[in-house]
Amino acid sequence: MPKPLQFNTGALIYYNGEEANKIYILQSGKVSLVYTDIESKNDIRSPVQPGEFFGVKSALGRFPHEENAIAMANNTVVMAFTIPEFEALAMSNTRIIFKMLKVFSNQLRRVHAQVASLTKSGGVEPDEGLFALGEKYLKNKRYAHAKYVFDRYLIHYPTGINANKAVKNLQLAEAALVRGG
Repeated sequence: MPKPLQFNTGALIYYNGEEANKIYILQSGKVSLVYTDIESKNDIRSPVQPGEFFGVKSALGRFPHEENAIAMANNTVVMAFTIPEFEALAMSNTRIIFKMLKVFSNQLRRVHAQVASLTKSGGVEPDEGLFALGEKYLKNKRYAHAKYVFDRYLIHYPTGINANKAVKNLQLAEAALVRGG
Protein backbone atom coordinates (compact mmCIF):
# COMPACT_ATOMS: atom_id res chain seq x y z
CA MET A 1 0.00 0.00 0.00
CA PRO A 2 1.51 3.39 -0.98
CA LYS A 3 2.44 5.56 1.97
CA PRO A 4 1.75 9.31 2.26
CA LEU A 5 4.81 11.31 3.30
CA GLN A 6 4.69 14.91 4.48
CA PHE A 7 7.51 17.45 4.00
CA ASN A 8 8.06 21.09 4.88
CA THR A 9 9.71 23.78 2.77
CA GLY A 10 13.28 22.91 1.84
CA ALA A 11 13.09 19.27 2.90
CA LEU A 12 15.03 16.84 0.75
CA ILE A 13 12.77 14.04 -0.52
CA TYR A 14 15.69 12.32 -2.25
CA TYR A 15 19.10 13.38 -3.48
CA ASN A 16 21.25 13.00 -6.57
CA GLY A 17 23.03 9.63 -6.36
CA GLU A 18 20.69 8.08 -3.78
CA GLU A 19 19.41 4.58 -4.48
CA ALA A 20 16.03 4.84 -6.20
CA ASN A 21 13.58 2.33 -4.80
CA LYS A 22 10.41 4.42 -4.63
CA ILE A 23 8.23 6.28 -7.11
CA TYR A 24 6.44 9.37 -5.89
CA ILE A 25 3.26 11.22 -6.83
CA LEU A 26 2.68 14.76 -5.63
CA GLN A 27 -0.67 14.98 -3.86
CA SER A 28 -0.47 18.54 -2.54
CA GLY A 29 2.06 21.29 -2.03
CA LYS A 30 5.04 21.95 -4.25
CA VAL A 31 8.06 19.91 -5.30
CA SER A 32 10.97 20.98 -7.44
CA LEU A 33 13.40 18.63 -9.16
CA VAL A 34 16.83 20.26 -9.19
CA TYR A 35 19.55 19.02 -11.50
CA THR A 36 22.66 20.44 -13.12
CA ASP A 37 22.43 21.34 -16.80
CA ILE A 38 25.14 19.36 -18.58
CA GLU A 39 26.02 22.26 -20.88
CA SER A 40 25.89 25.34 -18.66
CA LYS A 41 26.55 23.58 -15.32
CA ASN A 42 23.76 25.76 -13.86
CA ASP A 43 21.11 24.38 -11.51
CA ILE A 44 17.84 23.79 -13.33
CA ARG A 45 14.61 23.66 -11.33
CA SER A 46 11.77 21.68 -12.78
CA PRO A 47 8.47 22.00 -10.89
CA VAL A 48 6.30 18.95 -10.31
CA GLN A 49 2.57 19.54 -10.63
CA PRO A 50 0.02 17.93 -8.28
CA GLY A 51 -0.91 14.53 -9.68
CA GLU A 52 2.45 14.05 -11.44
CA PHE A 53 4.86 11.22 -10.77
CA PHE A 54 8.57 11.76 -10.15
CA GLY A 55 11.52 9.46 -9.52
CA VAL A 56 10.10 7.05 -12.10
CA LYS A 57 13.03 6.68 -14.51
CA SER A 58 15.58 5.98 -11.82
CA ALA A 59 13.40 3.57 -9.85
CA LEU A 60 12.16 1.57 -12.84
CA GLY A 61 15.64 1.49 -14.34
CA ARG A 62 17.15 0.52 -10.97
CA PHE A 63 19.57 3.48 -11.22
CA PRO A 64 20.48 6.11 -8.61
CA HIS A 65 18.53 9.36 -8.75
CA GLU A 66 19.92 11.98 -11.14
CA GLU A 67 18.43 14.99 -9.35
CA ASN A 68 17.47 16.34 -5.96
CA ALA A 69 13.74 16.38 -5.15
CA ILE A 70 12.98 19.23 -2.78
CA ALA A 71 9.71 20.22 -1.11
CA MET A 72 8.98 23.88 -1.90
CA ALA A 73 6.03 24.42 0.45
CA ASN A 74 5.07 23.48 3.99
CA ASN A 75 2.75 20.49 4.30
CA THR A 76 3.78 19.06 0.93
CA VAL A 77 2.32 15.55 0.69
CA VAL A 78 3.62 12.88 -1.67
CA MET A 79 2.60 9.27 -2.03
CA ALA A 80 5.54 6.85 -2.06
CA PHE A 81 5.04 3.70 -4.12
CA THR A 82 7.32 0.70 -4.09
CA ILE A 83 8.20 -0.47 -7.58
CA PRO A 84 5.76 -3.44 -7.45
CA GLU A 85 2.97 -1.13 -6.20
CA PHE A 86 3.60 1.29 -9.05
CA GLU A 87 3.75 -1.51 -11.63
CA ALA A 88 0.38 -2.80 -10.41
CA LEU A 89 -1.10 0.70 -10.63
CA ALA A 90 0.26 1.20 -14.16
CA MET A 91 -1.07 -2.17 -15.31
CA SER A 92 -4.54 -1.26 -14.10
CA ASN A 93 -4.47 2.25 -15.62
CA THR A 94 -2.91 2.44 -19.09
CA ARG A 95 -3.46 6.22 -19.16
CA ILE A 96 -0.52 6.51 -16.76
CA ILE A 97 1.73 4.66 -19.20
CA PHE A 98 0.85 6.99 -22.09
CA LYS A 99 1.39 10.06 -19.92
CA MET A 100 4.83 8.78 -18.91
CA LEU A 101 5.73 7.98 -22.53
CA LYS A 102 4.97 11.58 -23.55
CA VAL A 103 7.12 12.95 -20.73
CA PHE A 104 9.98 10.56 -21.52
CA SER A 105 9.79 11.38 -25.22
CA ASN A 106 10.15 15.12 -24.53
CA GLN A 107 13.02 14.49 -22.12
CA LEU A 108 14.82 12.30 -24.65
CA ARG A 109 14.53 15.03 -27.29
CA ARG A 110 16.10 17.57 -24.91
CA VAL A 111 18.87 15.17 -23.93
CA HIS A 112 19.58 14.32 -27.56
CA ALA A 113 19.92 18.02 -28.40
CA GLN A 114 22.27 18.58 -25.46
CA VAL A 115 24.42 15.55 -26.21
CA ALA A 116 24.72 16.60 -29.84
CA SER A 117 26.15 19.98 -28.77
CA LEU A 118 28.59 18.63 -26.18
CA THR A 119 32.17 17.70 -26.87
CA LYS A 120 32.70 15.96 -23.55
CA SER A 121 30.73 15.08 -20.45
CA GLY A 122 31.57 15.96 -16.84
CA GLY A 123 29.35 13.92 -14.56
CA VAL A 124 29.35 14.25 -10.79
CA GLU A 125 29.91 11.26 -8.54
CA PRO A 126 27.03 10.71 -6.08
CA ASP A 127 29.20 11.34 -3.00
CA GLU A 128 30.51 14.59 -4.48
CA GLY A 129 26.99 15.73 -5.34
CA LEU A 130 25.69 15.02 -1.85
CA PHE A 131 28.66 16.76 -0.22
CA ALA A 132 28.27 19.80 -2.52
CA LEU A 133 24.59 20.01 -1.60
CA GLY A 134 25.50 20.05 2.10
CA GLU A 135 28.05 22.81 1.49
CA LYS A 136 25.45 24.83 -0.40
CA TYR A 137 23.02 24.56 2.52
CA LEU A 138 25.78 25.48 4.98
CA LYS A 139 26.83 28.50 2.92
CA ASN A 140 23.20 29.67 2.75
CA LYS A 141 22.82 29.27 6.53
CA ARG A 142 20.25 26.49 6.18
CA TYR A 143 21.84 24.67 9.07
CA ALA A 144 19.15 22.04 9.71
CA HIS A 145 19.30 20.97 6.05
CA ALA A 146 23.11 21.04 6.06
CA LYS A 147 23.13 18.85 9.19
CA TYR A 148 20.73 16.38 7.57
CA VAL A 149 22.76 16.17 4.35
CA PHE A 150 26.14 15.78 6.11
CA ASP A 151 24.60 13.09 8.37
CA ARG A 152 23.44 11.26 5.24
CA TYR A 153 26.85 11.71 3.60
CA LEU A 154 28.61 10.14 6.59
CA ILE A 155 26.13 7.26 6.71
CA HIS A 156 26.53 6.43 3.01
CA TYR A 157 30.20 7.44 2.55
CA PRO A 158 31.92 7.10 5.96
CA THR A 159 35.32 6.71 4.26
CA GLY A 160 34.56 9.01 1.33
CA ILE A 161 37.01 11.55 0.01
CA ASN A 162 35.14 14.34 1.80
CA ALA A 163 34.39 12.45 5.04
CA ASN A 164 36.70 14.58 7.22
CA LYS A 165 35.29 17.80 5.77
CA ALA A 166 31.77 16.45 6.25
CA VAL A 167 32.48 15.83 9.94
CA LYS A 168 33.75 19.41 10.35
CA ASN A 169 30.82 20.87 8.41
CA LEU A 170 28.39 18.76 10.44
CA GLN A 171 29.91 20.18 13.63
CA LEU A 172 29.59 23.72 12.23
CA ALA A 173 25.92 23.15 11.35
CA GLU A 174 25.18 21.62 14.76
CA ALA A 175 26.92 24.50 16.56
CA ALA A 176 24.93 27.04 14.54
CA LEU A 177 21.69 25.24 15.42
CA VAL A 178 22.60 25.29 19.12
CA ARG A 179 23.18 29.05 18.81
CA GLY A 180 19.70 29.34 17.27
CA GLY A 181 20.73 29.50 13.61
